[in-house]
Amino acid sequence: MIKTQNLVAGIWQNNPQATPFQTVNPKTDETLNTVFQEATNAQVEESVNKAAAIFDLYAETTLEQRTQFLQAIQKELKAIRPEILQTYKEESALPEGRAQGEFDRTLGQIQRFVELLQEGSFVQATIHTAGPDLRKMLHPIGPIGVFGASNFPLAFSTAGGDTISALASGCPVIVKAHPYHAGTSALVAEAIHNALLLSGLPPDVFSHLGGTSHEIGKQLVTHPLLKGVGFTGSFAGGKALYDLAQTREEPIPVFAEMGSVNPIFISEKRLIKDKSLPETLAQSIALGTGQFCTNPGLILFCDPQGKSDLFTRVSAHINPMELPPMVHSNIQKNYQVQLEELRQNKALQNLLKSESSDAAVGLISGKDLLIQMHLTEEVFGPFSLFVHCHSLEEMTAVAEKLSGQLTATLLAEEEEYPKIKSVLQKLKNKVGRLLFEGVPTGVAVTQAMQHGGPYPTSTDGRYTSVGTDAIYRWLRPVAFQDCPNGLLPLALQNENPLSLLRNLNGKSTKEVI
Repeated sequence: MIKTQNLVAGIWQNNPQATPFQTVNPKTDETLNTVFQEATNAQVEESVNKAAAIFDLYAETTLEQRTQFLQAIQKELKAIRPEILQTYKEESALPEGRAQGEFDRTLGQIQRFVELLQEGSFVQATIHTAGPDLRKMLHPIGPIGVFGASNFPLAFSTAGGDTISALASGCPVIVKAHPYHAGTSALVAEAIHNALLLSGLPPDVFSHLGGTSHEIGKQLVTHPLLKGVGFTGSFAGGKALYDLAQTREEPIPVFAEMGSVNPIFISEKRLIKDKSLPETLAQSIALGTGQFCTNPGLILFCDPQGKSDLFTRVSAHINPMELPPMVHSNIQKNYQVQLEELRQNKALQNLLKSESSDAAVGLISGKDLLIQMHLTEEVFGPFSLFVHCHSLEEMTAVAEKLSGQLTATLLAEEEEYPKIKSVLQKLKNKVGRLLFEGVPTGVAVTQAMQHGGPYPTSTDGRYTSVGTDAIYRWLRPVAFQDCPNGLLPLALQNENPLSLLRNLNGKSTKEVI
């Protein structure tokens, strides 16, 4: 049974006077039956206050306790998998395969943090005994606000990477659920709540707030006891939260992953030799109805002689594709508005829309794009702008003018490597992840993944929102000088009771002192 109330510091609070709201099936445009309660100012206040009150206790939990907690979340999610998947499909209209895949990815990324906690070296214990005895490690920063993402009801939402990395770090979490998938979020929230109880941890560690009003998020971010924010969504939404956080008396970090067009650069010889390119690009553009963070929205190809038919061949692959609807009518409307604006732009040589779906592709010359770089802004949906460049120099010029991106892909033949270094050099300054084969859709949840990039694609390009390194967003270094051994955290004590790999006087070791 889906909880329709708000989970405030471990209690599902019923409020008959709350503003009601419901979710909508994007496929049928029908309002779903469950009526949810919008969180009140008092509930936001209580959630953060109690998270702050319990912070010291939760921050001091052992790595083993947090490991057991995450494992309990996995168990609770698996127990209600059928109900979660059914609600997920009703609220998002995403197909069965996508639902199953995202559920498994959610379990998988929790498992990665279980393994991180079991290994333990992420605390970065560093000890220097010569001179003053200095011992440093990473410590959680405090209560974290997490905003659910509209396009990933599971993997980037209530038990997604932001929440799980924060809980693993020792930070309490207050989730602001996305109203597009309130039911899915509530089911996952109940699983996390039950896992806390089973683990013997304070239920105040986790709260779950619903609603459609932006005021809920505003109040959460500006609460003086909140210490950090995780967000995945639009540039407008992420920038608004970031700006709010900087106007506080105590500014706090906002780790917002926002828009990206994930440009693909195709060299002259690769364009000729790679016969699979049209289908590969078409599939990547349309994957998830273009609602992945890394769908390619800009595809540049070097064709000095103007002989390539890449654009028309990709269009031919896209034309018969039948795609699920976008996850909400507002996203759909914004997409259509952006396509119409492109249609009116005389610089575009062509704009072809699929006869079977909303997928579309546009074509512009590199010369014209350099004059209208605003056309490189994200069109969120199954669209990509193809850019016909007449030289490598033209491609390099575009790369130099691009804003920050999550990814960039550079496809070239080996004999072209010396020539494309100019493009590569520009791209290294623009992106978080560079691909040299394949396409950017598909994000591996591993420690080596970097899912973030220079502004405006994220508010802090030094960090990732995917993979276990996401935990470092919620930690800060604390040094202990000449501290008695019995007062030190376990990770820094002479006996190394956690058997961690530590940096001892410049040497990585598990030795005792």
